[in-house]
Amino acid sequence: MLIDAHNAMWRASIGFAPKKEHVPPPVYDEWVMVPGPPSPPMEEEKRIEEFVLIFNFFRNLRPLIEQGAPDKCFFVLEGHPQFRYDLFADYKANRIIKNASRKEQQERFERAAPEIIRLLQYLPITIARAANYEADDTIASLCDNMKNEDLTVISSDSDYIQLLQRGYPHLTIYNPIKKEVMVAPEYHYVAWKALNGDKSDNIPALLKPKKALEAVNNPEAFRKFMEVEENRANFSINRQLIEFRSIPEEEIELKEGMRNFGALKEEFRRMDFQSIINDNSWEKYKKTFDCVRY
Repeated sequence: MLIDAHNAMWRASIGFAPKKEHVPPPVYDEWVMVPGPPSPPMEEEKRIEEFVLIFNFFRNLRPLIEQGAPDKCFFVLEGHPQFRYDLFADYKANRIIKNASRKEQQERFERAAPEIIRLLQYLPITIARAANYEADDTIASLCDNMKNEDLTVISSDSDYIQLLQRGYPHLTIYNPIKKEVMVAPEYHYVAWKALNGDKSDNIPALLKPKKALEAVNNPEAFRKFMEVEENRANFSINRQLIEFRSIPEEEIELKEGMRNFGALKEEFRRMDFQSIINDNSWEKYKKTFDCVRY
């Protein structure tokens, strides 16, 4: 199982955030969290808001593990893909938040995210990150390295559809928001998206949606479009922004969790997560992770 970390953590904040909000992922300079004291004190109201987000995350995590029963689980963090910004300076520029209330939501998320990562060290989960790439590049590269394994990617990001067209024999993309498995279209997904653009990443459309779909389904229409030099150049840029990059194995950093349920329970007790740590619930919570062997 490979979990898109930013996607999963933002899902935990959905009670606070507008449904269609796009939030820039935090970049972790010191991404490997080591055992240590909890975060310094903050205003009580902010601390409670942070705890709610953390609670939602760990409450959401257990059924995912229970349902998927993975023998290995990766939690994949964002890096900074400078090469995409070099290609297109306005890449994801629409995610800059200026509205005051939405900025507070972003700050709340940014406070909780490192704490979630710190707490994950107590579970048998491998935290993965490639410093110069996005999480989806890292997940795609890990999938390629394990292409013959039974793989499940957890994310609501439709970009992962492109993995379904790589011919891996046992790959599932599960959307935890819609609670459904993604299905690959018959047309070439990356080519269609390069033509259609992606508003969430601020990638401009080269054709209107209907024309984009027609072009990928009609070789003659696509050929005519690509005859124009400007179209070819823009298509190339969009494709490089959208298509997952292959990452050398040595650039993917891994941090293995330590399976310390006692320490995790103490952390949850400090945050008053009673519905997780009461006797019956806690035994069930711990047992869920028995499937994770590596």
